[in-house]
Amino acid sequence: MYRWKNYREWSIKRKLLVFSALFILGSVYLESILSYSKYTKDFEAQSSDRVGQIIEQVSYNIDTYLDDLFRLSLSPYMNDSVMKAIEDNPKNSDYELLQKRRTIEGYLEEMMIYPRKDINRVFILTDDVYTSGRIPISADTKSRFQEFDWYKQAMTTQDSIFVPTHTQQMVKNQGPKVFSIVKQLRSTRNTEKILGVIKVDANYKGIEIICDKVNLGIDGGLFIIDEKHNVIYGNTKNLNAQKFYEAIQKSGKNMLSVQDNNTPYLLNATLLPRSNWTILAVSSLTELNHKAKETRNFGFWMALVCSALAFILLYWFIRKLLAPLFTIVHLMKEVEQSNLSVRFPDLRRDEIGYLGTSFNRLVSRVSEMLEENTQLVKKVYETELLQKEAQVQALYNQIRPHFIFNTLNMISMLMQTGKHEKAVDHIHKLSDLMRSITMWDKEIPLQRELELLQAYLSIQSSRYEGRLDYSIQIDPVLYDRLLPALLFQPIVENAVIHGCEAQREKTTLTILSETKEEEILFTIQDTGNGMGNETLAQLRRKLERLEMEEPVPGKRVRDGLGIGLINVNKRIKLKYGPDYGLTVDSVLNEGTTVWIHLPRYGPERSR
Repeated sequence: MYRWKNYREWSIKRKLLVFSALFILGSVYLESILSYSKYTKDFEAQSSDRVGQIIEQVSYNIDTYLDDLFRLSLSPYMNDSVMKAIEDNPKNSDYELLQKRRTIEGYLEEMMIYPRKDINRVFILTDDVYTSGRIPISADTKSRFQEFDWYKQAMTTQDSIFVPTHTQQMVKNQGPKVFSIVKQLRSTRNTEKILGVIKVDANYKGIEIICDKVNLGIDGGLFIIDEKHNVIYGNTKNLNAQKFYEAIQKSGKNMLSVQDNNTPYLLNATLLPRSNWTILAVSSLTELNHKAKETRNFGFWMALVCSALAFILLYWFIRKLLAPLFTIVHLMKEVEQSNLSVRFPDLRRDEIGYLGTSFNRLVSRVSEMLEENTQLVKKVYETELLQKEAQVQALYNQIRPHFIFNTLNMISMLMQTGKHEKAVDHIHKLSDLMRSITMWDKEIPLQRELELLQAYLSIQSSRYEGRLDYSIQIDPVLYDRLLPALLFQPIVENAVIHGCEAQREKTTLTILSETKEEEILFTIQDTGNGMGNETLAQLRRKLERLEMEEPVPGKRVRDGLGIGLINVNKRIKLKYGPDYGLTVDSVLNEGTTVWIHLPRYGPERSR
């Protein structure tokens, strides 16, 4: 089963191909989306402006149409016979009354009804009701028209009055839905005299003729809605005009984008102040952006095809370009397997050729360095081996000539005097000390180091018969701390040799510990002869330079200058760093103090 490799395990060819493909496709997709988004936004803004201009034109046409109706209400003033008939009031002759009606209603029929199909009925209301209509509905001459609000309003003003959509009045049965223009009529002989009113009832034919010329698409529509949310005109029944009207009224804007049944719509509205009608244009954004989507999809697929071709060319180019690099990688793997005889064929003069030439020089140089390093390691190993042998010999010389024979003589005397138990005890302690020499390059717990010191000091205390007094005061918390073996013994032995052997007075040796913030400080203090300033300064210089006197066969340790101290100091610095080691202070005829500086935190033995 194929295992998908971690990204870190991918080859450079795969990374280049994958990321190049992602960059190309991502760029194409992002460019298509951004272009489409920018185009649709601009197109929606342009469409909104265009629709706004359309409904503004519709609004202007309707206003012009209403102005014609208002002017039509003034037409009786253009006919003197009609105005004379309206003003005359014959009371005694039925014939004159009939002639008056024929004159007025005939004028209304000929001049206002027949020429205009949008005029439904015209009323002149004076001493009686005079009317003519397109629809054969009988007028209600008994109607109390004086009680209608529009009549009362018309009697108080000379301005034309617009009456919103209503069921036609002053007719028998139920009339159609109409809107009306009402105008006060005054006498042409006495302009202060009010004769009555003229009322023009119009249907929506004229408005339909204006609005039907507007095409907002299959999914769009144009509506005219009055202030009571009645749809006066609508060219489609597929849309909820009242819902859109309420949305744009609530927003307080003339343009709004809304969602209805998960379909986006663009709303444009304008108000006709004279009639208080709202012209509402509803455009489907999906329909508006249909061509834009087709263009986007075409561009996207073309971009994909071009991207695929670019990817194929890129694959071929990367394969050809990286082939020499893969050769170098293969040669490097051969070098990892210790095959230093491989070489890159130096046939190119570009950057890859330079890399191959550099690889060849590097392999040659590595081969030379390995040969040189082998010789150097051999020399260093031999040098270190000789140095270790010298160090072991130095430790061995510190114990062998001056201590072992004296200890054996003391054990012999103890046995001769019958002190067998003490002699056996000293034998065991001497045996421990001899075994400790073999551990000089190992780490042992501090507790074990102290046990060896106890053994050594116990033997020396017996040997010097009370002239050596010692005290070991080490914090038990430090017992498990691992230290290089024989770290304390050369210092303690140096104190004993230069103390008890060099003077007859009693020598006191004290070993202390102190834990500080960054280090552990061990103090080894004796009350021996001490050193003069010159000798102390020479010893300190050797400690700083890590110098060590090579032991001379047959020469006692006291004749040297601090071989044991220099050796211990060097071991500490090599292990823990230059910040740690030994410091020495001494006063002639008063004693010497040696401080051992070790890091506070170090390994402990497992329990």
